[in-house]
Amino acid sequence: NEFRTLNENQEVEFSVEQGPKGPSAVNVVAL
Repeated sequence: NEFRTLNENQEVEFSVEQGPKGPSAVNVVAL
């Protein structure tokens, strides 16, 4: 699994899609 490190209190936009292993965040964009 690939995890993106975010700064504390950083705002992000993302979409949640249902994947084979449960919900997954996709299209993550830092604001």
